Amino acid sequence: MKTFLKFGTVGVLNTGITIISYMFLVYLGVNYLLANIMAYGLGVLNSYYWNRSWVFKVSAKQYVFLKFVLVNLLTLGMTTSILYILVQYFQIHAILAQVVATGVGLIFNFTLNKKWTFTNKKSSS
Repeated sequence: MKTFLKFGTVGVLNTGITIISYMFLVYLGVNYLLANIMAYGLGVLNSYYWNRSWVFKVSAKQYVFLKFVLVNLLTLGMTTSILYILVQYFQIHAILAQVVATGVGLIFNFTLNKKWTFTNKKSSS
């Protein structure tokens, strides 16, 4: 339960970083899709550091980083697609669409990171 709460705390921080960065970049006139990619990248960097060193306490092994990057690239592709569809086809405001896409991405990202990226292979049955 403690690990889950830590993961949730990091997730909230990442989401805040992503959404605030996204809003700021859109405010500056950056295209909403490019802003999404840039803001998500900032959240990913923060997420990797805190999940590796504080939540799951794993060493900085290359394969963990590669798994983490893959999960986050998949999440980025999914959230960017959702963002595009909501804005272009449903005419939802880009900020609201970002919040929806981020919510879906959080569930996807959490599940893959917990089940695959930061698994403890020693405890498998």
